[in-house]
Amino acid sequence: MLRIIIILTLMGPLISLTPAPRLQPVTKLILMKGMKFVPSKMEVNIGDTVIWKNESGGNHNVIANDGSFKSDMLEKDQIYALVFEKKGSYKYFCQPHRIMGMKGIIDVK
Repeated sequence: MLRIIIILTLMGPLISLTPAPRLQPVTKLILMKGMKFVPSKMEVNIGDTVIWKNESGGNHNVIANDGSFKSDMLEKDQIYALVFEKKGSYKYFCQPHRIMGMKGIIDVK
């Protein structure tokens, strides 16, 4: 019994040095409905893809407040996809409808 405890004690530091398993990247969807992003807040992990899809009749786009990303104008049923590679909080908006409150935020963990 004492040998097992000693072995486990010696292996403890090795086990703690093993990196945590990496989560598989996922794809998440944000809909553009009317003058809203649905959902308007989303949390993702590094490496995840976010897809914005225009489900309304009007044209929309996606622009980061800090200028780190910008889509073209999207017509009905068009999409914009982005892989997030850095941690941070990314606020974004729709240029033609910003004054109407069409904005959102992506938190990358």
